[in-house]
This record gives sequence, structure tokens and C-alpha cells, in this order.
Amino acid sequence: MKTKIIAHRGSKSTRPENTLTAFREALHVGSDGIELDVHLSSDGEVVVIHDETVDRTTNGTGLVSELTLQELKSLDAGSWFDPLYSKVTIPTLKEVLDMLVTEGFCGLLNIELKTDKIVYPEMSRKVYSLVQETAPAYDIVYSSFNYDTLIEMKKINDKNQVALLFKKVGRAQTRLNGEYFVEAWHVPVDWAKARLILGKQRLPLRVWTVNEKSSIQYFIRKKVAAIITDYPEIALMIRNHWDKGE
Repeated sequence: MKTKIIAHRGSKSTRPENTLTAFREALHVGSDGIELDVHLSSDGEVVVIHDETVDRTTNGTGLVSELTLQELKSLDAGSWFDPLYSKVTIPTLKEVLDMLVTEGFCGLLNIELKTDKIVYPEMSRKVYSLVQETAPAYDIVYSSFNYDTLIEMKKINDKNQVALLFKKVGRAQTRLNGEYFVEAWHVPVDWAKARLILGKQRLPLRVWTVNEKSSIQYFIRKKVAAIITDYPEIALMIRNHWDKGE
């Protein structure tokens, strides 16, 4: 089994994160998957951004949930990374889904629903509806630190793939609410290493955020299902060298 390389927020190390330019670069280098984060605007549009506020990654201020889509779209979401990207904007989830279809993407898209700090009404249904409208050929997995959100995704359609996302070392669940099976564990580096040493791995592991070359090599050697990394191009090069026995 070959470890998949998933680009964290796109090619986060070389482009402004969670933007169309970051996702295109992730595709350009040959990433097996893409991870992104979604919030809701004040007028109920699903937008792709990591933080609850726009302060860190745009020239604006305030909560995403208190700004309209038009207000969010007016912000510069690239200059903080490099002035070359001053015209980059916050994308909607639909824009990303459509772009991936247009580009012929056939890997894995990990949509993280950011409902652990702000519980957005109808977030799960809105995201699912957008996916259904797009009818992508690529695979989709939904993850969240808010397990109620994952339960909602399963209630909407029990065929939806969901992954438990967690930070602390401890006992991991294979079911949600004692009823809905999960498809994978999305786990931090330390948790994954402890689990692999103990030899207990009941579900596929997708490990985040794997940026150090030694860790990338370690998890590829251990043949985990996937690593989520800010450096997809480097990770792919390491995997290719490993595959060739170099």
C-alpha cells in the first residue's frame, strides 16, 4: 500500500493557504489529495478559510460568520503571504469543487467542517448539497473536531465517508454515537507514532501535519494510509525515492 500525500490547505508552504491558487499548485505537483476548511458567511454561503476570523489570512478583520459573501470576496487573501498574490480572494466551496472537476482531479478531497468553536446551523446540509450538485468523480471525506457534525453527515446520507479528527493521545472510536461507523482516523503525529509502536491500528490513519522530512519518511515507511502535509511536493519526492529504493 502506497501512502497518499494530501496537501494541507492546498500547497500551504508555497501559496496562500485555502485559495484556488494553493489548490491548483497542489494538483500541479501531483498530490493524491487536498485538505480544506469551511465556514459559513453571515448570508449562509459555504466559504473556504481555516480560522473563525479573517484577520490572519486577509487584509480584513472580524468573524467570517459576521461578514457577507460579498464582503469576504472584497478582501485580499494573498498579500499576507506574498504581494504577488494580492488579487487572490477567499473561495467558496462551490468554486473549489468546480475547479477540481474542471482540472480532472480524481484523488481524495478532505473537507473539514469547522464547527468546533462556532456551531453553524445547516452547515452539514449545505456542504452535502454543494457536493451533490457538483457530482464530482473524486472521493470526498468529511472531518471535524465536532463529532455531532459528523453524525449529522451520516444522518444525511449513511454512505458519506467521515473521519474522526482529534488531537489528544487516547482511546479512539470506531463508531459515532455507538451507531455510525467511521472510515478513518485523522490524527496528529505523536498519536500516530504511539499507535504504530503499539501495533494497534483498527482504521486507516491519515496523519497531520507531517512536515519534517524524517517524519515524512517514517510514515511512508510504516505505510500509513495518508499524510497531510504543508509540503506536498517534497513529500512526493521522498515517496518516489523510497519507492525506488534510493
